[in-house]
Amino acid sequence: MKRASLFIAAVALLFSTSTQASNLTSSDFLKYSEVQQHWWYFGALQSISHMTYLLHGEEKAECVWNWLPTETEEKKELLRKSFEQFPDHSATSILIALLQRSCGQLVPDSGQ
Repeated sequence: MKRASLFIAAVALLFSTSTQASNLTSSDFLKYSEVQQHWWYFGALQSISHMTYLLHGEEKAECVWNWLPTETEEKKELLRKSFEQFPDHSATSILIALLQRSCGQLVPDSGQ
């Protein structure tokens, strides 16, 4: 029962984050100042780490949390290039896709 409750909470967090983030396109994100980008990364990684912990446990959550602080400048450049390549996609979706490359699947399959 506890596992099911955690799953429901994680999915609710994911969908609420996706809904809020859908207004922030990658092209909008690139207009942010460096300080604004820093705090957005901090908040996004914190939220995704919490969701990942609930769904997959501590090890995978640590992978998410430590992703940007490891090779920070290279990761920021990868993010910038990805945001430029997909200007109409949400910044959060692109971040999650890049995190999944390094940390494995983070969100449940939609079944589609």
